[in-house]
Amino acid sequence: MIPETDLYATAFFLADHASVENGKVYVNGGFFNQMQFAAFPAAATFSVVGVLNIPWSAQNQPHQFAVHFTDADGHRLDGEFNGEFQVTPNPEAGVGDPFLMPIAANANGFVFPGPGRFSAVLLIDGDEVSRWGFRVNAAAPREVPGGGPAAGGPVAGGPVAGGPAPDGVGPADIPRF
Repeated sequence: MIPETDLYATAFFLADHASVENGKVYVNGGFFNQMQFAAFPAAATFSVVGVLNIPWSAQNQPHQFAVHFTDADGHRLDGEFNGEFQVTPNPEAGVGDPFLMPIAANANGFVFPGPGRFSAVLLIDGDEVSRWGFRVNAAAPREVPGGGPAAGGPVAGGPVAGGPAPDGVGPADIPRF
């Protein structure tokens, strides 16, 4: 059990999109651990989401957070999110009550050099508090009706942009990850 005096992440994961509004995190397409790309290096757009438990003893103090990414060998990739926060207790909170603080950061065009295992790593005040592992896969070239590989377009198994969806799985312009 985690002591009530520790600052920790109650949640940390990847999502298609996330935002924080009025102390709540709004998530679309969250908790995935697989991505597919037809070619590398591959640029991806996704969000990193965390919910931090801030104990009473850590409130009214400045804190730093950072999220970076590592490959399977622990080498850091280019790109990092970081910032500072300070939590003031809610007037309605009881003495000793922790505070839940959601964070969300959007990565636009984050580059994966090749397929493999990766991790998103969350640090608070320089200490690792959570890690989310995921795999980036190379998608096999997809075939188009009439034979031959498709030029560009969404990943393998996904529909051809602007064309009919395969097997009625959804709109044709939604990429499949």
